[in-house]
Amino acid sequence: MNLLKNPVVNAVFIGFMSAIYSFLFIFTSNHIEFLRLFSKKKTLQSDFWNGWSDFIRAGNMRYIGYAIIILTLIILLLMLLKRTKNYDEYQLSMLSKSLIIAGVLSILVIPIIMILIMSDPSYTIETIFLFAVVQWLGVLTADLVYRRYSKTNWKIGKI
Repeated sequence: MNLLKNPVVNAVFIGFMSAIYSFLFIFTSNHIEFLRLFSKKKTLQSDFWNGWSDFIRAGNMRYIGYAIIILTLIILLLMLLKRTKNYDEYQLSMLSKSLIIAGVLSILVIPIIMILIMSDPSYTIETIFLFAVVQWLGVLTADLVYRRYSKTNWKIGKI
């Protein structure tokens, strides 16, 4: 827990993981070898999965990579503007609880992903990319909300 008290640790973690995700999403969009891994178009009778597959196939994952970069820069700018030395017990408690919740939700989603992949292995890439997008954008959004409301009262009506 002492490691979490330092805001620089959070900044390094968010920046490093965001760099990996954004590089992955930007690099793979319209990459010829990556596009060969997709199954044939419109093989499922699900508009959601067919639409998500078309979204990835069209190279639009780079926009999600750009959104990750923008959210990360906003988080880092907010961190620089507040210039707190170390988190107090309240902030540390909020940060550790949000990390625990994110970890538990990620662990709970893995069996669902396994079932989806086993039910139709031809949509494995789409399933894994959807999990990665939802999981990391959720972490960035939670961190952004944490940054915004970390010093305010959480009483009803004071947000």
